[in-house]
Amino acid sequence: MMQRRDLLGLALGAGAAPVAPGWLGTARAQGGAPGQGGTLRIGMAAPNTTLDPHLLSNAPNNAVATHLFDSLTVNDHASRSQPGLAESWTRQDDTHWTFRLREARFSDGSPFTAEDAIASIRRATDIPSAASFRTYTRSISAMSAPDPRTLLVETRAPDPLLLNSIGRVRIIRAALAGASSAEFNAGRAVIGTGPYALREYVPGNRIVLERNASWWGGATPWARVELRVVTDDAARLAALLAGDLDIIEAVASGNTERVRADSRLHAISGISSRFVYLALDQVNEVSPFVTGLDGRPLERNPFKDLRVRQALSLAINRQAIVERTMEGQAVAASQFLPKGGPGTDPALEVPAFDPNRARALLAEAGYPRGFRLTVSGPNDRYINDAKIVQAVAQMFTRIGIECRAETMPWSTYAGRNSQRTVDSCHLGAWGVNTGETSNPMSALVATEDRAAGLGISNGGRYSNPEVDRRLKEALRTMDDAGRNALLAEASGIAFRDVALIPLHHEVSVWAAKKGIGYVTRADQYTLATGVTRES
Repeated sequence: MMQRRDLLGLALGAGAAPVAPGWLGTARAQGGAPGQGGTLRIGMAAPNTTLDPHLLSNAPNNAVATHLFDSLTVNDHASRSQPGLAESWTRQDDTHWTFRLREARFSDGSPFTAEDAIASIRRATDIPSAASFRTYTRSISAMSAPDPRTLLVETRAPDPLLLNSIGRVRIIRAALAGASSAEFNAGRAVIGTGPYALREYVPGNRIVLERNASWWGGATPWARVELRVVTDDAARLAALLAGDLDIIEAVASGNTERVRADSRLHAISGISSRFVYLALDQVNEVSPFVTGLDGRPLERNPFKDLRVRQALSLAINRQAIVERTMEGQAVAASQFLPKGGPGTDPALEVPAFDPNRARALLAEAGYPRGFRLTVSGPNDRYINDAKIVQAVAQMFTRIGIECRAETMPWSTYAGRNSQRTVDSCHLGAWGVNTGETSNPMSALVATEDRAAGLGISNGGRYSNPEVDRRLKEALRTMDDAGRNALLAEASGIAFRDVALIPLHHEVSVWAAKKGIGYVTRADQYTLATGVTRES
């Protein structure tokens, strides 16, 4: 088996606990008793939007899918590739891989074979609704199965992140490759090899799971798991305090001290790989949510002018957001990962807060009196998301831009984004789950090429040939040092061009009853397999 790399590096992996083999390792290493049984009730901060594991890639959907479906490789808490349904692998040359598959069964008792893996990867690549997963499978040119436990994969070009990428594709039965998303949401097609089987699904409310007794990873810590969606921060904490939940995720910054002061509870925290940013419309000639002070549309989109983009970035007091809005549960950002992470530009600093320079740049660009702008974002998805939108709008107002903050539930916001609506200025976030910068760069700032899986989440439609050239070269460079140097160059170009306005990296906080443990994850997923009873 090839040596696994810790791609997170010092920036995000510092202080992480050792990981036992297999993705259940974090739970076992922490002292939980496998197979101990009982019911675990988890308070989820955001709803998943589907049970179709290939429909839409976002953290709530992927976290739920991980309970039900396995993948060939899996990411541990520090985003390192570990064996999953593939128990080992070898690379024959830069473009040919051989995966040895483990013996496993689906929850309906049927055996897992290489044909199931092939069908799943093809479905994630080919169905129109799976564009967000195509970014992970776009390099694969051919697959074959010489026998049920051997999978041969050929890539179009060298793909240094293939192991990490295929870990995003959940494996379904080949017989269900033609199932619709409606069939998954109805539960009929939810047949996986994962640690749990589906028993009940009430969209936006709860998901009830039962232990999959035939799971190859061994008996899970909990016989029954209830994933309860409680989007309101105060209500989620209240349910924990009342004893209705055992652990909750995304504890609001204002509630952390309350948790620590309660002898029945404890807080669990760790820096995440989530990068929070603002995206600006850089494609429309007339931007939909920008007007003059008289309310009339502007003749040209101001965000196509670098000086305007720079002005908005300079108007933001990131340290104030970290200290006041986030109450210390964040680290100010200059790029996709904290400086020093793989693929980061060492010369990029956190943008200065300079409102005077911001006003001067607006005047130079032809907007001495500013303009009107709507800043949009979700209100129940990221830590303090609505407060961040409000804070940013206030900061923009102070440099002469009349701002209105518009927030909405994640289910509405995600649906709007999936319809490819371009907002003039919107809040976004990306979990950098490869531990280096090619993944967020491919999704967020690469020129949109949906067939190639590039720019899939590029909400502002930013495009820069120099970024694209370096990124594409990096994506076929197998040497880590060479690849990271190219990514660092691309990062420097993109962020100096204000492709996105960086805000911060989230610090994640969970709260749990005393005696309940959890190893924090860079991807911020809350997985029942990692929740244990502490001795």
